Formats: sequence, structure tokens, C-alpha cells
Amino acid sequence: MREEWTDGEPPRVAVIGAGPAGLSAAHVLSLKGYRVTVFEAEPEPGGMLYCAIPEYRLPREVIRKEIQSLLDENIEVICNTSLGTDFSIDSRLADGYSAVLLALGAHKSRPLGLDKEDAPGVYPSIEFLKAFNQRGEQLAKGRVGVIGGGNSAIDAARTALRQRDVESVTILYRRTRNEMPAFEEEIEAAIQEGITIETLVSPTEIRTTSHLFSHLVCVRNSLGEPDSSGRRRPVAIPKSEYLLELDTLIVAISEDSGVDCITPAREGGVEVTNWNTVKTDPKTLKTSRPEVFAAGDVVSGPNTIIDAIAAGKNAAAMIDNQIRGRDLVQPLSSMRPRPYLEPIEVDADEAREERVETPRASVDWRKRNFAEVEVGLSMQEARCEAGRCLRCDPEFAERASPESRAAGGHPE
Repeated sequence: MREEWTDGEPPRVAVIGAGPAGLSAAHVLSLKGYRVTVFEAEPEPGGMLYCAIPEYRLPREVIRKEIQSLLDENIEVICNTSLGTDFSIDSRLADGYSAVLLALGAHKSRPLGLDKEDAPGVYPSIEFLKAFNQRGEQLAKGRVGVIGGGNSAIDAARTALRQRDVESVTILYRRTRNEMPAFEEEIEAAIQEGITIETLVSPTEIRTTSHLFSHLVCVRNSLGEPDSSGRRRPVAIPKSEYLLELDTLIVAISEDSGVDCITPAREGGVEVTNWNTVKTDPKTLKTSRPEVFAAGDVVSGPNTIIDAIAAGKNAAAMIDNQIRGRDLVQPLSSMRPRPYLEPIEVDADEAREERVETPRASVDWRKRNFAEVEVGLSMQEARCEAGRCLRCDPEFAERASPESRAAGGHPE
């Protein structure tokens, strides 16, 4: 239910970035009575959902319907408008906005740092995915190599496989498959579709023929001591170099936050970190400039969609607190009224019942098009899944405080 602003005209808030963080913040602020303008550099709102995640995983029509359900008369979305090019933070504040939220995302592929990385035939993964998802350009040709082991690498590889002039796709990853950060089901789907995964290899040199990318020199690795991430560090094996003949190379090692566009604004007080993220107070999401907040991947670096949505909601609460003159504190977790029930005895077989696996289209069919791969549960499968014991009650018994039990609520 929307709150009404009773003290004069409702304040205006500028949200820069129409990804999950920006849109969730705009939605919450609108419900609190604010007038919100969302500025988006891309042709459509949605952020990485719209421009990078392939349609076989997330159909565009689903994205548009979900976004439309968030928008109302209090929210205006202005696309094809970029911070640092079309406007500045100062100009938004001068136009009467009471606060600015930076929700720029992480849309910049991190480079390998090798010579000739800008040669024709070599593409950053985000640019490769955007080219197809937004403009229908099929850039991959012949033998395709994809460097990286995350979800972006899998998305790029499976997108390349579906393009008409592609012969084969190989993913090259510097650690073992166990260390690949991509979702296991996505890795399995890629293998089912005929994508080869070579592990314990790292690229060392890009070669060209007549100025076009033609070969990749790689070295084989062994695993050494763990690094700061807790994963064992890849160590090059001496004299193990080998040559790969390829026609297309896609670099998908990681993504950086889009802070380049706020570099001119540093004089205005918005600081960035050494990791190319916006520096914020972790409790309030405030930047070093009082009227400017930041949330999502531009603060955390590449993260999950649900984390970005949560960060956007928290940022909206912080902005609301500041404008209303309240203390800037994290919002409390919501409590849903529910009588507390003591844990019940559950049959062991019932407790071990496995999750119903979501059916997928046949491999031969899905390799020929970009239609959604997951086809949904049948009515019988849905009934089986709904009937499983998820063991919520023991978890709640452990987490619930005496106070919440007495109040008849439970934490979400």
C-alpha cells in the first residue's frame, strides 16, 4: 500500500541504473510516496537481466512483464541516458532531487591484460552477449574459445554454440572443474550441449594472422597453495605451453563495476575503492557525499540478482530515513504473524525425498534456437514437489528467539 506524502509536494529521488538494485529501490521509494526518476544508459530497463543473460535462461518477455509490474505513476524511466555523458550527479541535485542513488551495476568485462586483446575476433564477454541480446549480432565464428569458469563464461559459450557459423566451443579454465564458480546445472547443461571444458590451463599469448585473431598460446597448470579466496592457486607448469588454433576468443574472467562514468564526479566527493567499486558506509549505503547513496554490484562487485534486489531495498530505506530526518539504521527484517509450532516428527524417507528436477528441452532441439531451456513441471511433478517436507520447523526452532515466539512471529 502506498504511503501519502502529507507535508507539501513529495520529494524527488534520482536513481541511476535500471537493473535489479535500481528498480527495487525505485519501487520501494514509490510506495513510500516519493517521485522517482530512473536514468538508464541502455535502450531498455533491466540491467544485466536484459542485456547479458541469454533468452534461453530468461525470456525477454518475462523481464518486461516483471519490470512493468514494479512501475507506477510515481516512477519515470528515462533510457539511453548516461551518467558522465548526458548528465552529472551535480546536475541531478541542482534540478531539485533530494537524493541520488548510484545503482550502476557491473557491466564491464575484465581484460586478460595480454597484447593484441583488441584484435578483431577477440571479444569481452559482456560486449559479446550484449551484441546478440540487444542487436541480434552473431559475432562468433568457426572454432570458439571462452576463457573463464563463471556463469558469464557459460552464458557466452552456450550463446556462441547457438550461432549459425560456429563449429565448436571450448571453455578454458585455470583451475579444476570443482573450483569453477558457475552454477553446477549450467556447467552440466553446457557439457550436454557438446561444449568442451579444458581445465588447468591459462592463456599466455594472443596471436594474429593478417591482423585477425588466429591462435591462443596456453600453459598447463597445477594447483598450489590456497589464495585469498580459499581456492588453490593455479601454478604454471614449466615448458607446458601449447598452441590452440581458434577463430573467435571470448574473455569472461570477471566483471568490473561501472565507475568510469563517475570519475569526473570525484571532485564532488564520491569516492571509489581500489577494486573499482563505489565506497560506501556498509550500514547506511551512503557514499562520501551526503546526498548520494550506492547499492548493488557497483558497491559489492559482481554478485547475485537477489543480493542486488536486497541492496536496492535497503538503500531505499536509508534514503527515506535521511529525507525524513531519522537515524540511518538498517531496516529490521520483517516478521510475518504465525503461531509458533514445536518441531514435529517426520518419517525419515519423507525427509530424504529429493527435489523434483526441472525438465529441460532435448539437447538437439535447444542447440538450434534460443527458446527457454527449462520447460516447467507437469501437474503431477508440481504436486510431488509441493508435497515434499522442507524441514522448515527445525530450522525455525533453532533460529527463533523467545521474544519472537512470544510475539507469534518468525524471521524471514
